[in-house]
Amino acid sequence: EMDGMSVCRILRRTSDVPIIMLTARGTEMDKIVGLETGADDYIVKPFGIGELLARIRSVLRRTTSMDTDNLVLISSDIKMDINSRRVYKGNQELRLTNKEFNLLAELVRNKGAVLSRDLLLEKVWGYSYVGNTHTVDVHIRWLRKKIELDPSNPTRIITVRGVGYRFEE
Repeated sequence: EMDGMSVCRILRRTSDVPIIMLTARGTEMDKIVGLETGADDYIVKPFGIGELLARIRSVLRRTTSMDTDNLVLISSDIKMDINSRRVYKGNQELRLTNKEFNLLAELVRNKGAVLSRDLLLEKVWGYSYVGNTHTVDVHIRWLRKKIELDPSNPTRIITVRGVGYRFEE
């Protein structure tokens, strides 16, 4: 028998299907772990049917809008196919989590612009995110390990100290 975190982890490895965790585990750390494991939202029992329906609509809005935007985004040797949710560095396909993909897509769509951590939380994690902006920093670090030539000296995802991040070609 598996717990919800394990199921979420397994699903996220093979699918981008929206995941909403429904659980009795309600500490802040439980919520953070659930969301960082790959859940798109996290609801603690007990909850009302109205809240559940609103959160389902919210998750569907965020996940379906990603598919209807630009078909392919290209930045130097990084290619993103929004429809298939695949990212390539040169000819090599990168394995990104759902959140990493959405975060990179948001940065690339706004190439050259500084995006605050709060804005990235709103765009990628949604209004209902519970946690702090450190989550963005952690995901940026993971992304850099996958797309930067030298993650300790990034040239693509640039930190703008005290503000947020900017994507450069």
